[in-house]
Formats: sequence, C-alpha cells, structure tokens
Amino acid sequence: MKKYLLFFSIISLFFASCSRNKAVEATTISTQTEVDSVYKLMTSHQFNSEWFSGKFKGAYHNPDDKQVFTGQIRIRKDSLIWISITAIMNIEVFRIEVKPDSFTFINRIEKTYIKSSTEFLRKRIGVDVDFEMLQSVLLGNDFPYYETSVFKLNDKNNKYQLSTISRRKLKKQSKEYEDNSKILVQNILIDKQTYKIDKQTVKVVGNDKTVLRINYNNFQLVNDQLFPHNMIIKYKEDNKTFIEFDFSKITLDEKIRFPFKVSKKYTEVKIEGR
Repeated sequence: MKKYLLFFSIISLFFASCSRNKAVEATTISTQTEVDSVYKLMTSHQFNSEWFSGKFKGAYHNPDDKQVFTGQIRIRKDSLIWISITAIMNIEVFRIEVKPDSFTFINRIEKTYIKSSTEFLRKRIGVDVDFEMLQSVLLGNDFPYYETSVFKLNDKNNKYQLSTISRRKLKKQSKEYEDNSKILVQNILIDKQTYKIDKQTVKVVGNDKTVLRINYNNFQLVNDQLFPHNMIIKYKEDNKTFIEFDFSKITLDEKIRFPFKVSKKYTEVKIEGR
C-alpha cells in the first residue's frame, strides 16, 4: 500500500485528531453571553457558497521528503467534494470524489481505483471521518453539527480564542457511529477585525498519536467574502509533516461540473476491512 501513502496522508490531514495541547497563556474574559456573541459573529462571517471552484499549488512536506503538485478543488455545498491533483509534466495523477457517505480515488499512474465508504476511512485512520469536517477545513469554517455551548472565551491581543475540552458531535448517522463518536478538544483563534478563523487545533479525547493544526493566511475578497488563499495543515508533534495550499482563480456561485468516471481498463484495489 505504499503507493497510496500520499493519498491517505492527505486524507488523514483533513480528518486527523491532535495530541496533547501545550498550555496556552490567556486570560478568560467570558460570560456565556460574550461566548455566544463571539461564536455567532464567527459563524456569521463564515465562507458560504453553494458552488466553489479553485485552483491551487501545493506541497506535501515530511522530515525526509517534499512533493510538489498542483490541482483543482470543486465543491457543491453539503453534497460533493471533487479534487484533481497534477504532479508530473502537468499530467493528472489522482482524482478524488468525496460524498457524505462515500469516496472514490483514481490513480492515473497505476491505472487503479479505490471505491469505499467514508466509514472505511474512519476505521483505517482511527478518527471520525466526516464530509462536513473536510468541507469546513477547505473553506476555513468551524465544524458543523457539534455542540456550541461548551466554549470558553479568552483574549489574546488581536485575537479571540474559543476553546473547549468536551465538544460532542450532535449529528447521529447510525448506532455504530454514535457509539464510536469522538469528543473534540478544540482551540480556535479568531481575528478581532474580520471574525475569520486564523488558526485552530483539534484533539480527540483519548488519542495521543497525532496532532492537527490548521493555519489560514492571505485572506482576500472573493465575491465580497474573505477567503484564505493560503492554508497550512500540520500534524504530529514535530510540526515537520504538513501540507500547504496556495489558491488562485477562485470562482463562486457558478454551477460547475464534477467529471468523474472510472475507466473500465482500471483495476479496483481491494482493501481489507472495507
């Protein structure tokens, strides 16, 4: 499975959970009213569009290697995420389709494909694979369907910090999902001027293996909405394993196509435990 390492690394970056958080020096300034006010301002400034299309330049870094690529991301809100990754001489190497309950991955180089449910990803990676979480990370938004009444509010100079140690998921998809649903430890840094998320860290209670830190930079107006044109997604304690996106040519609110067809000549890769 080594040839799929980059793919699963990219997916795991979006759905990973984080390890022990270091102590943060901040003074709690909140009443519940203040918490609610800041949270509502953050959510009211979230990026919102039914249709999203953007090109990017990307790089996947780990302590021993760096892989550079380009690509496109297309999103229909709450329905479909489509990713095309180009690496060698502008030739597409991967195409990925993620739906709320399934994903399909095409490897153009190997002429193979993987088709499975997001439940498989959740079990393989060991965290709550969630379509809405991936969508939120890509758009710089907070995760939906989680409790919002458990945050504390801290003042950190030109940022607000919303933090929680027990954010539970509210959306119930199945009995098995409910039984295995994780509780998040989460810290969100919010710019006081724009109320956009600048950075967030996420941990799943009881999981000390991986860390997820997301940094959003270079905010620019797109159709009167601020969108972070640079994203850095880090995991693990050493901070040396991360993926970076630099976006360009973003289009909103225009109906787009999601071309996705697996050639009959391609071989399906059977994954144990799928």
